[in-house]
Amino acid sequence: KVSAASFSSRIRGAPVIARRDARAIRRTVARVPAVTRANADIMSEVGTAVLTDGQLQGERYVASNRFRLQAGKGPTFEKRWAERKSRLANLDGFRFFTLMRRVEGMGGPPKPTDADEEYDYVSLTIWEDKSGFDAWRTGEAFKEAHGGGTIFGFVEMLVSSMMVLKGGPKPAFYDGLLPVVKPPPEDTPWKAVGGWRDVKADGVNPLDTDVYVAMNRFKVLPGKEEAFEQRWAERESKLEGMDGFLTFLLLRRDALKAEDGYNYSTLTVWRSKEDFQAWRESSANSAAHSKAGEAEPMFDGPPSPVMYEGVLALLSEKGA
Repeated sequence: KVSAASFSSRIRGAPVIARRDARAIRRTVARVPAVTRANADIMSEVGTAVLTDGQLQGERYVASNRFRLQAGKGPTFEKRWAERKSRLANLDGFRFFTLMRRVEGMGGPPKPTDADEEYDYVSLTIWEDKSGFDAWRTGEAFKEAHGGGTIFGFVEMLVSSMMVLKGGPKPAFYDGLLPVVKPPPEDTPWKAVGGWRDVKADGVNPLDTDVYVAMNRFKVLPGKEEAFEQRWAERESKLEGMDGFLTFLLLRRDALKAEDGYNYSTLTVWRSKEDFQAWRESSANSAAHSKAGEAEPMFDGPPSPVMYEGVLALLSEKGA
């Protein structure tokens, strides 16, 4: 395997890790039949992801958990997260965390009337690779953050969840492809200087927003995965030159089959909604999507955008 080459440039005085040459990203070994990669997760998304030789190598690992809440329980849910014990940011391989609160807007095609209800919140953690995530899940830090590792703590957490959640949480895991990362400015208030954020939450008012997260989800047809990934690898992007841009990843679902059908998604993190809107209205966005209509069909239905306000953000000094 050949790691993707990277290079640094400076835009407006801030160091940037820019997108690599697409030709350097592809694996260089000879074409072979599909191989199976074991997935060690023991949560509800258990199985193996089948990758072909021509697909891109993962350069991050992304773990998420999706939640639907009872009406009016958002601030209570956020308070629980703000007050939990965690040393997440001190763990090897940690890059980024935020609790994402879904917001409406930014258009996109209407969802079918029989479509599943959207999740209200998503916890999202970016790791350098899957080994860091696995070490966290099997270590003491995971127990501390999920009831303290005792039966009494677990029961208390379970009872509390029943009063807030609507159904159980639903995890989803991803390989992070084609990372574009801008290290955080020195004045970023949520750079990881400790294991967790010290944020006051009253359970009545929503927490202040740290970041704005835009995702666009795709149902890529079987057999079209390589072409889809290569299309993204070859596209021209000037995201790293935009004010307020922090992180981009193309997410590939780490599962035999995504239960919601979305086996790929983009993930873009911005300092604010205004920064995201400025990019949408820019010529850089138009150029990035200029060839979208020229490619062969590869989707089962249109893409599905979803937007979030990120709270309790934690970011390593390297960026996400």
